[in-house]
Amino acid sequence: MESATFRKWLVQQGCRIDHGEHHLRHEGRVMVTVHRGGRKAEVPLGGSHRIIDARLVHQACEELGLDPEQLPGPKSRV
Repeated sequence: MESATFRKWLVQQGCRIDHGEHHLRHEGRVMVTVHRGGRKAEVPLGGSHRIIDARLVHQACEELGLDPEQLPGPKSRV
């Protein structure tokens, strides 16, 4: 899933994304903190066309209490 698509979906689900992005040391990824209710998740959302690994998307959904089945796009990809 593209970073921009996931970011837009998170916002539609009521998540707040901290604009204070930080780099994950030694991995070169830009991470942001996503908040939903009392939950939070660190998500690699740098670059609008960057593809995010499906495992990271599922992990973020679990941490935020979201249903990964509701993600946009073909269900076979997720």
